[in-house]
Amino acid sequence: MAKDPTLRKHIREEVESTYVTDPASGNRLVDLQKLVALPLLQSFYTELMRRHVSINITREVVKPGLKVAGYAVPVGALVQAPSEIAHYDEDVWGTEEHPASEFWAERHLKYVDSGQVYEETGLAKREAKYEMTGRAADFFPYGGGMAMCPGRHFAKQEIMLTLAMFASRFDVEFVEWLDMDGTKAGRPAKNDGRYVGAAGMPPDRDMKVRWRKVW
Repeated sequence: MAKDPTLRKHIREEVESTYVTDPASGNRLVDLQKLVALPLLQSFYTELMRRHVSINITREVVKPGLKVAGYAVPVGALVQAPSEIAHYDEDVWGTEEHPASEFWAERHLKYVDSGQVYEETGLAKREAKYEMTGRAADFFPYGGGMAMCPGRHFAKQEIMLTLAMFASRFDVEFVEWLDMDGTKAGRPAKNDGRYVGAAGMPPDRDMKVRWRKVW
């Protein structure tokens, strides 16, 4: 969001629609149920998890006859599938304009007719819908099967709430990329390969920003 003020603006507009006022205290509060259903924020969250979470789905072979790429895998063997194989699959996630290797906040949105029209032009209004049809089997940032993270729903709410607070309460301007020693970096950050398989992968560079509290 720091490098894309338009994206931050749109997410802020979404988040603003979920604020309510506590009648007792007068404080502004977030309707969490509405927040986690916001289409653009959900798409942004999903893209973050797709691009920056790395886990190894591990299973034990319990029946004979399993073959992987022509190789027989014996009973008792452990098989690991890195999540990046599925999460970066161009056939599943890529588009002509936005390959799976890049971050695109709107990748998981579908625009549909809202049933309303613009008064000025008479043209149909379209609205964004969060869409993961046909992709769920290729997206497992919390693992899968019996070993899937039991706290995934709580974690999603925490992450989305943090994103919402960041987008709505601060104006952030990107300045430059920095190496970890504070010197100017020669390239943008990418996932730190030392953390492959260890869940969240931090960036291998720092981002210098200017930010201002809005409220």
